[in-house]
Amino acid sequence: MGSSILQNLTALASSQFLAIGIRFLYLLGIARMLAPDEVGIYLYGSALCLGAGSISLFGQGEFLIRRLGGHGGISLPVLHHSLTLALSSTFIVTAGLVLFVWASEPDPLVRLVLLCFVAAMLARVIVLWGRLVYIAIKHTTWIPRYEVIFHGTEALIGVGALYAGGGLLAIGLIYLLSWIMEAGFTLRKLAREYPDALGFGYRWGYLTKVTSVSLLFLISGAAMGLFSQIAIILLRHLQPDEAFVGHFGIATRLMFILVIIPASATEAFAPHLSYSFSRGDGGRDVIPIMKIIGLVALVTAIMTAAYAPWFIALVLGPEYAEASGLLRWLCWAVTPYAVVVFLCQGLNAIDRRREVVFITATMTLTHVVLLITFFEYQSPVIATIGSIIVATVGSMVAAMYQVSRQFRSLGNEWWLKFIFVMVATYMVFEISQLPLTITAPVALATGFLLIRLVNLFDHHDINAIRRLLGRKN
Repeated sequence: MGSSILQNLTALASSQFLAIGIRFLYLLGIARMLAPDEVGIYLYGSALCLGAGSISLFGQGEFLIRRLGGHGGISLPVLHHSLTLALSSTFIVTAGLVLFVWASEPDPLVRLVLLCFVAAMLARVIVLWGRLVYIAIKHTTWIPRYEVIFHGTEALIGVGALYAGGGLLAIGLIYLLSWIMEAGFTLRKLAREYPDALGFGYRWGYLTKVTSVSLLFLISGAAMGLFSQIAIILLRHLQPDEAFVGHFGIATRLMFILVIIPASATEAFAPHLSYSFSRGDGGRDVIPIMKIIGLVALVTAIMTAAYAPWFIALVLGPEYAEASGLLRWLCWAVTPYAVVVFLCQGLNAIDRRREVVFITATMTLTHVVLLITFFEYQSPVIATIGSIIVATVGSMVAAMYQVSRQFRSLGNEWWLKFIFVMVATYMVFEISQLPLTITAPVALATGFLLIRLVNLFDHHDINAIRRLLGRKN
């Protein structure tokens, strides 16, 4: 079991790092060759594709993990009806998004660029659906190779096109073609390894059942997907400064790179949690995994807040200084967000989907409402950063409370200790008068000292971690 989880985690983390890392380096190249306002348009189109794509999947990520991960193999009726539902939803969302872009964008060139991103959403959903099948059955080692091939090629061709004098339209077309190619190869791989896996399910009763089961997964998945993109979409319509959209988009892209390992760990452990809970013994694994994921996110956030502004200034120059400042404060949201992602996965595994829907939907709605409200009275920086931090911290506390309710034997000490360590570490980092590059190690050393003092990891946690890693206690 331990080796399977580690292989899944390694493949998923490397895949995510490669995908987002390549795309971020590509974004840096675009930012060096295009003006900040053009970068804002590019990131807006990307946000439309990613945000709407989370709706288009119709919760099939969680559905496939539960149906295939809980049974340990391929089920053709599940796959066929899942694909039918995902594609039907995608066509509907794509049509709506085309109408929205056509009605809201007066500039013909910008409209055409955005339509390329919208069209790419269909191919991207096919790619994600294929990957989710393999994630559910724990066969993920091929994913990093595809990431390097397709996204690396897209980045190289895109940079070459910009050097040759191409603009935003060239970037949009290359983005579309990249996803189409990857979709074709993903379907080819699935059809070759599981010859009958690709097909459509037409049994109305079964399709209705899949739809009803997936509905709550849809809401929670869409809420999480939109949370990372909605601010970019709203900012473009709330204020006229597209350069600020570019700065904020670069900062948020870096922020979500920071949660790659926590998010990958969540996906890697998801089939195991689903299987364990089906046997009635999964509750003991949730808390120690959450503590590790949260602490990894905390270390990553502190180090990024200290060193990333220097990196951005070095690579992009002084005209992107605003992106550095935004990222500095966005790091406060990294740990709460990572914890929310994992705990919601754990609640999903024990059929507490309504609680997950409440937590994720409330987080996204809080972010949207506070962003719009703050925007009327405060600066765009305070509106965006403040709404994200408040929404993620509040949702983290709500998720921890719900987990404590489901596993009453765990009590409340575990999450109160974790919050104490997290807040104290952040506060040491913020109040110190030393340079940030020195403050970061000091804050982390303080955090690790507090972990020992409050006994954050008890003997049960240590034993559970060793068992999950395949080691004897």
